[in-house]
Amino acid sequence: MAQRAEAFRSGRFYLPTVNLTRGSGKVAPGIPAFNNNYDVSINFNKAQGGLKSFIDKHGFYDQNNAGSDLALYCSEAVLPGSDINTAQVRGLRQGITQKYATFREYPDVILTYYAQTDYYTNDVFNAWMEFISPTSGRDIPAFRRMKYPETYKCDMEITAFSKDTTSEFSKLNRTSAFSRQLPSSITYKLINVFPSSIIAAPLAYGTAELVKTTVTFKYDQYFVDRTSRVGSTLEESVDSDRIVSHPTAVSNEESDVAYNDPREFDNPQEALSTFELAELMIRHKNDSPV
Repeated sequence: MAQRAEAFRSGRFYLPTVNLTRGSGKVAPGIPAFNNNYDVSINFNKAQGGLKSFIDKHGFYDQNNAGSDLALYCSEAVLPGSDINTAQVRGLRQGITQKYATFREYPDVILTYYAQTDYYTNDVFNAWMEFISPTSGRDIPAFRRMKYPETYKCDMEITAFSKDTTSEFSKLNRTSAFSRQLPSSITYKLINVFPSSIIAAPLAYGTAELVKTTVTFKYDQYFVDRTSRVGSTLEESVDSDRIVSHPTAVSNEESDVAYNDPREFDNPQEALSTFELAELMIRHKNDSPV
């Protein structure tokens, strides 16, 4: 008899809809997340070549922390994605094309900011790009050499969170700083970020609309942290739980045998026992040329 589908084995096919929003114990309720609670911050202090001080010169009224000042003006953001490029092998199995991962890529992040009446947002990102590719001056239309990457790359955090910022008791009373609580959230920590493109902001006569500046960012990689709140219980992710451990080999020879075993390609989940590993090492020595 064929195995029944997971929908029937788990009993979800008759689960009432109301149960999806009610958790039991430490099981988080399956409440859908909304896309209008988020924060974007840029750490200009990471750059080691004077980027922050250069950007601060473009701010008036003691604006010396552009990474935080612009956080509330980000009108559109994205939670970064990830791509894995693949290759394929044909002919090892009749009628089957086996695909495997080759390397991982991180697509660009595109953010849209509101422009203030003094266009501080535009000036910050234009200053950032000017720092990367400095000009010789306004009278001489020429460019100097590019800055080194460590002088203009920064870190960025994109955080999406729920509305559980106050307790149930505080919602019935006047909210104060002492009644705030950390909500459920997810934070993407982008490493070595820099702008690669500023999309032109259109201006037109007619009905007035808000001016927006869209910026495309490049980065090396990102890491993800997460929090989950159920009532008064808050769980936070741990860095050590989010790093895949790598098996260590006793010698290069053992590593070569273990990672080139043909069965690893057929079934990556199959682990080699100590006896099998020793047998493969003996076979490898016998097959090696003298």
